[in-house]
Amino acid sequence: MFRFESFHMYGVIGSAVVLGIIMVQIMKKTNMKTIDGEEISWKPFQGGFARYILGGTIFGLGWAMTGACPGPMFMLFGRGLMTFGVIIVFAVLGTFVYGVIKHRLPH
Repeated sequence: MFRFESFHMYGVIGSAVVLGIIMVQIMKKTNMKTIDGEEISWKPFQGGFARYILGGTIFGLGWAMTGACPGPMFMLFGRGLMTFGVIIVFAVLGTFVYGVIKHRLPH
């Protein structure tokens, strides 16, 4: 069943991606500087496309399985949806595990 909320969420995400692409291209073409006047440098892509696909897939699956963007999880928990307490615990645990093993990861 179609829900307007889902459409709205994807519209916000989609417009952010499109706007981001446009702004990065404008920044590159105009040699835009930071607010402090420093030059913005762009690192060339350093391969490893598979790791971005894998990481994005894991992140997206977690997002889809919980039914909420990682940011509003706290708001949903505060609103009384207690199942988000479990989701928050595992999100924090996942962040902790990443912190422990990040020196072993190829980045």
